[in-house]
Amino acid sequence: MRVNHLKLLVGGVQLRDGVTTVTDILGKIFTRAGLFAVAMEKGYASTIYGAHQFDPMLVTEDPPVSYGDPEVDVLVALDYDSNPDAPEQPNRDTVFRHGAKLRDGGVLVYDSSTGEIPTGHLEARGVKVFPIPARKIAQAELKREVVKNVVMTGALFRLLQFDSDEAYLRQLLEERFLRKGQEVVELNLQAARRGRQEVERVLAANGYDLPVRLEPRPGRHRAVYISGNECLGLGAIAGGVRFYAGYPITPASSILEFMEQWLPRYGGRALQGQNERESIRAALGAALAGVRAMVGSSGPGISLKVEEFGVSGATETPVIVVDAQRAGPSTGMPTRPEQGDLNLVVGAGHGDFPRIVLAPGTVEECYTLMVEACELSDKYQCPVFFLTDLNLSEGKKTVLEEVFQPPHVVRHGIVREEDVRAKPYRRFEVTPSGISPRSVPGTPGAIFKASGAEHDEFGFVSIDPRKRAAMVEKRMRKLDTYLREDWEPPRVFGSIRGNPVMVGWGNTRPVLEEARLILQRRGVPVALVHFTHVFPLHRPRLEALFADAGPVVVVEQNFSGQFADLLQRELRIATRRVNKYNGVPLYPTEVADAVLQALQREGAVVRIGGDSQPVPVEVGRNEHEGD
Repeated sequence: MRVNHLKLLVGGVQLRDGVTTVTDILGKIFTRAGLFAVAMEKGYASTIYGAHQFDPMLVTEDPPVSYGDPEVDVLVALDYDSNPDAPEQPNRDTVFRHGAKLRDGGVLVYDSSTGEIPTGHLEARGVKVFPIPARKIAQAELKREVVKNVVMTGALFRLLQFDSDEAYLRQLLEERFLRKGQEVVELNLQAARRGRQEVERVLAANGYDLPVRLEPRPGRHRAVYISGNECLGLGAIAGGVRFYAGYPITPASSILEFMEQWLPRYGGRALQGQNERESIRAALGAALAGVRAMVGSSGPGISLKVEEFGVSGATETPVIVVDAQRAGPSTGMPTRPEQGDLNLVVGAGHGDFPRIVLAPGTVEECYTLMVEACELSDKYQCPVFFLTDLNLSEGKKTVLEEVFQPPHVVRHGIVREEDVRAKPYRRFEVTPSGISPRSVPGTPGAIFKASGAEHDEFGFVSIDPRKRAAMVEKRMRKLDTYLREDWEPPRVFGSIRGNPVMVGWGNTRPVLEEARLILQRRGVPVALVHFTHVFPLHRPRLEALFADAGPVVVVEQNFSGQFADLLQRELRIATRRVNKYNGVPLYPTEVADAVLQALQREGAVVRIGGDSQPVPVEVGRNEHEGD
């Protein structure tokens, strides 16, 4: 029996079976029990109702490297009748899609309210099967269908030999439902007990040995179960952001919801614009008034804001732009991850103007790097792009509270009345650093000018060639100053000298870390170089870093290898590429296998999950998601 190492998957019908509710309950309880829960792969469809949804979760005693490979120890199927996606598979849609991911000897627990299902193919592999009539119990015995998932949660806790005294579950239920009355809490506890009883019945009938047990480790640390979007929202508030604007779009919508709830408590305001462009214009207006401002969206919304990026660059107005990437182009797959927007944010806008691009690699960095983004945008008076993706945005994990250190917020370059008494105020003064003083409207003696047209040092519109050249050069010198004073080099794992090197950026870091460990166990001494400060790049320092490296393999979630192109353009180094773009996250073992393939020949491009053959789909049926 394995103790405190569990990979489970909960599946069911979207917006009906409460898949996310169950995994959120589990994640919070496991975190409070001193364990680490990671639920970073979010499997849901862009349709409103009826599609399949699944949430994998890894639970460990110590912080795991990544969310791991797709194989699971326990499969929890909440479906209880036919799913529209698979009408010939009554109450077994989750089993139909994910049964192959169950390890030999694993556990299947499913809602058998409409009858038991054929599981011989799983039992032949040693899988222990637990049919639990959860919906029938909730309806017929407890008279409240809504508690069917608590029945399944109780069953799962018994399978894991966890929380036998109901202490953790009771605490969570009281937090959620005590305001509705003690009887609601007791009803849910009764539902959990019935789930336990059903598991006992199956154990007595079959004599199964359970393969996994979870043991609480209370008091080891203080931690929270939190998503990337919540972390970056906390980082923005801690970093001084007091205005946020957004328009509902997956997977950035929860940032708007978070900021609407929390910003007013800190003297700020969140705005849901009527459209994407209104949102960024409102943020630019707030920033011009002296407030640290942020706007968030995803691919299609970022495309709509391109003109305003140029306004930020020309008027030297700081703004933080969160791009929660998803699969594109166009509407693409709104609920699937990709790293496809790098070219967009690096090059969006006509003309030349400075911008900084950051990409957190972990949920923790969604907080710490966002704090840095607030400072950089304020200091360099330009747009700072903050690239996450769907899984990093909406995925949740256990994060130690020590991560959330309050920063010392410094406002940069804002002039006061006494500053402008000695000499005339030039809003766009030509300086060696490229950074000019800026004023808040109404500052005595500091005439406020902000023009999107080209201008002179005072902000008056000008087409004088010399003044034009001086303004362009001044603005672009900000990047030299940034590279000299604030650019952070990539994080290096292992020894680069003479060894193959994996390169990644953004949210792929945990998977690449684990892939590196897999390759090391196979005798391949590969190093990992991971970037969070993605653009601009410090050419001399990076050329020195890669000078003695072996073959460089860039791993990313897009078709063309956008970061590999950027490295080749900026550093003039040859790259090999591993790309995945089918909407399924990268997994450590497949990355390790693909990197080995890429190391076989110069210029190799290895595509994961691609298939040149069309996938047949019957008319009237959707493809099986998650296969």
